[in-house]
Amino acid sequence: MLLLFPFHLFSFSSLFLTRMASVSVSILLFMTAAAAASPSAEAGTSSNAAAAPAITKGPSTNEIIVYWFDIVLLCVLGLFFLAALPRMYGRFSIASERSRGFLFRSEKNDMSQFPRALSVYDLRDQFTGSTKFDAVSDQSHTLAIHNTYARSEKEWIISPSPPRSPPTHVRTLSSVLHPFLSPLSYSVSPSMTIGKVTLIGIYLLGMIIVVFIDGGNPLASPARLGYIATSQIPVAVALGTKNNVVGMLIGMGYEKLNFLHRWVGIVTFFAANLHTIGYIYKWAINNDLREELQKPYIVSGTVGLIGLQLLYLGSLGFVRRRAYTFFLMAHIIGLIIFFVGICYHEKVCIKYVLLGVVIYSVDHLMRLMKTRFATARIMNVPELGLTRVELPTVTAGWRAGQHVRIRVLSTEMGWLGWSVAHPFTIANASESASERGLVLMCKKVGGWTNCLYTAASRAGEYTSEKGIGVQRELKVVIEGPYGGPGNMVMSSYSSVLLVTGGSGVSFALSQAEEIVQDICNGKSAVRFLEVVWVTQTTDSVHPLVPAFAGLIDSVSGTPGVVLKVSVFCSRASG
Repeated sequence: MLLLFPFHLFSFSSLFLTRMASVSVSILLFMTAAAAASPSAEAGTSSNAAAAPAITKGPSTNEIIVYWFDIVLLCVLGLFFLAALPRMYGRFSIASERSRGFLFRSEKNDMSQFPRALSVYDLRDQFTGSTKFDAVSDQSHTLAIHNTYARSEKEWIISPSPPRSPPTHVRTLSSVLHPFLSPLSYSVSPSMTIGKVTLIGIYLLGMIIVVFIDGGNPLASPARLGYIATSQIPVAVALGTKNNVVGMLIGMGYEKLNFLHRWVGIVTFFAANLHTIGYIYKWAINNDLREELQKPYIVSGTVGLIGLQLLYLGSLGFVRRRAYTFFLMAHIIGLIIFFVGICYHEKVCIKYVLLGVVIYSVDHLMRLMKTRFATARIMNVPELGLTRVELPTVTAGWRAGQHVRIRVLSTEMGWLGWSVAHPFTIANASESASERGLVLMCKKVGGWTNCLYTAASRAGEYTSEKGIGVQRELKVVIEGPYGGPGNMVMSSYSSVLLVTGGSGVSFALSQAEEIVQDICNGKSAVRFLEVVWVTQTTDSVHPLVPAFAGLIDSVSGTPGVVLKVSVFCSRASG
């Protein structure tokens, strides 16, 4: 351990310096923008007013048009906020919800108030053979645990309801207008619904109107395209941050708004390039292309455009999937080059860049506040092909369904693997009062998760409370919590059906455990809860049987409540 101390110190220092470096870069960009706004910088562009008019006496028509378009975007955001406001009020009127979903905490809770917490350790102690199910069908490959652990439906119906103080259920606008809005939820691709396509289409239509309104012509007057590209900088930055102010207002996690971030970025990219092409065409017609390209403000704009090309090309889907580190570096470097270049290109760009820098800085400061260093206990679960990560010192502060970004500070993760954060859904409820703390299930799907699985397989070389060869400890950095169900309160429903597949069972487990907690505390309206899990083989079911059984046992003494677990296997056993 003494030999690892220098590495851990270096890792802690590097992470802190990375966050502070991000803020420092923002400050430098702020200073750059201020320098670009100085009289000397203004003088450098005023001499070129004939080619690209600078703003000297009030805003131009183009600036006014894009300004009002941004106002329209804010009004649309306001409408979504008003639609989400009733449910937001319903959520935060619950005392426990005011402390969940923002910052991790370490608390000691009374274990008698919560569901029995079982882990794979309990499984290996209690189950040595095949697990007992009441029905096994070789044709459908379905495992049913209904009658073994749960009440019958008849008993559920005739059982009296216990005294409760459930939260008030607040309906969403989409449920109120369900007959009219239900088609918007239909999928047109795995990650795109008709609602998303409609929202993107309205945004693009608005952009087209802005381009051509009031006699606009991209070839005769390409300046407006430059204004459009610049005006969308704060919008793209706001939609791309982890602590998303837009998501906070409408009750959505940043991951659900990322498609808008990408499309705003695409609009910025094409508007900037068409702005450049329009001026090149105009200068070529006037036979002064070479002379114009040598002017300082044009050189600055070209530098900014190069940064934008790097930013866009590094963000393409196949690049993100195959080279995430390159995507991340291209985002950072490209953004800096783009911001610095356009600040010296035109003065009007400065205020938009400064607003984007402020949003980016606030996000990184909040991410630093959400970062915790901890010691994790890791172990392999071969039946599921994943690594189980437990953080005993983190016991509260998240909502079921949220995820965390984790870094493992070990050279076993590779030379740069320790520095890259990976998101995983939290697999248990907050304040579960067991020694396991926060639990993650990290499925083997790539290089980083394979390294984590290999590191956990060396548990035989370490000793722990569970003995030799069961688990080991590693230093980690966690950041979060993020995402989740937004303003939805599961315990306000009378019936809940959770359907999940594969490693997505992490989401179902945390939601079911949180609902059972509320049932045991008399703070839930749920009377029927069913978990449906689709997995490949029966072997993968065994490690989670204690968790399912523990949840069912927790509500077995509560009259009027039924909990069912249905497991469907997609492959034949044997």
